[in-house]
Amino acid sequence: MNLIVDIGNTRTKVAVFDAETLVYHRVYDSTLERKNIEDIAAQCSIDKAIVSRVGVSVDYDALFANIPYMVLSPDLKVPIRNLYKTPSTLGADRLAAAVGAMVLFPNQNNLVIDMGTCITLDFVNSSGEYLGGAIMPGISMKFKALHTFTDKLPLLSFDNSDSVGIVGDDTRSSILTGVINGTIMELEGFVERYVEKFGKMNIIFTGGDAIYFEKRVKFPNFADSNLLLVGLNKILNANE
Repeated sequence: MNLIVDIGNTRTKVAVFDAETLVYHRVYDSTLERKNIEDIAAQCSIDKAIVSRVGVSVDYDALFANIPYMVLSPDLKVPIRNLYKTPSTLGADRLAAAVGAMVLFPNQNNLVIDMGTCITLDFVNSSGEYLGGAIMPGISMKFKALHTFTDKLPLLSFDNSDSVGIVGDDTRSSILTGVINGTIMELEGFVERYVEKFGKMNIIFTGGDAIYFEKRVKFPNFADSNLLLVGLNKILNANE
């Protein structure tokens, strides 16, 4: 079985795949430790592992011990053609999510919208070519920017159950409508331009804030919180 580890800016996702089937999944809010891996290995027979990380430094040898592992990098083979002009600077999470989209919808145009610390758009065409996309501030980053770079605006947090109107009638609701509705309009504008340029495509939401936005944008879409894990599993199998 394959052990898949995605170390993000705020959370770490761990999954186990039996071939292409997800058999175990857990999210850690704290730092992943060797004991966590040992607990998983006690439940599942792990043959090999792959890890993707954003930002943080990790002692992989200590983390995986006797499990053969690889770290996602531009040197690994991927089952799509990467046309990004600077592949060494392409975030590993973006590439893995693009591969995951191709696994779910092969031979189709796919646009991945990852609603995490940053909001990223990644496009793979029907020929299996990764063309690139866009990077924007995520929801929490926008709230922090309004608070940090002004004298009086409060720092807000956002709950996915919050109801946001189009007209804010106090400071809090004005910030919420600006950030949330502004983000929705950004995304809808991007999708409209992508469809104009490339034609019909699948719109796939993933990431921590996806559950809120995929229900509120006006275009048909599909949400998969495990998209990146699916892509990492495919990449691991491609590098056996």
